[in-house]
Amino acid sequence: MSKRAKSQTVDQRLEQLKVMITELQEEASLAELRQLLSEGVDAALLLDCCMEGMHRVGVRFESGSYFIAALIMAGEIMRSATDLLSPYLAVQQADSGGGRVMLGTIQGDIHDLGKNLFALLLKCHGIEVIDLGVDVPAQVFVEQADKRKPDLIGISCVLTTSVENLKEAIALFGQKPAGSAPPVVIGGTCIDEQMAAYIGARYWANDANTGLRICQQIFQERGRNRR
Repeated sequence: MSKRAKSQTVDQRLEQLKVMITELQEEASLAELRQLLSEGVDAALLLDCCMEGMHRVGVRFESGSYFIAALIMAGEIMRSATDLLSPYLAVQQADSGGGRVMLGTIQGDIHDLGKNLFALLLKCHGIEVIDLGVDVPAQVFVEQADKRKPDLIGISCVLTTSVENLKEAIALFGQKPAGSAPPVVIGGTCIDEQMAAYIGARYWANDANTGLRICQQIFQERGRNRR
């Protein structure tokens, strides 16, 4: 088989992997993921495929084709996929500017899939992660930031019922003297531009890849400002 034909075959299998995840075929998708890993397919590329499959599940949920049970099942597939991929993901130091990020899910919310995926992406790009876990009160974020001195804070919120707690956290950091508090990025499926404006957050993301790009941008700007 020629190199081009082999590449096309891999591309077809990657697309099929996305379809398997989108259609919630847990055993088939994980088996194919293991096979592709054993064949030397880049783990970062496979992670992108899994995330695209998750995105498609989200689209189906938003359109009414899928319900909560589908999201839970997709989340379990993604957890298993990241467990498989983590040992294969090489740390990429270039472009990230290093840094330390403190993460947690706001009080009243115990969802951690998005937070954990974000943490994985950060680690893969050479960024240190401090994970406070889930159901974290606003005041604890402030106390831990003072104690552990992160360069950036990421606060996850999936439930709209926890938005007021997230707003409180942003307000507490806003009370700090100018320049003394690290930038705060909020994230979660309930976050959009309008919600971020209501909360008072400058930085927001509703998926892990966007969150990673925002972090890298902040760290790069910080590096330029120090020169």
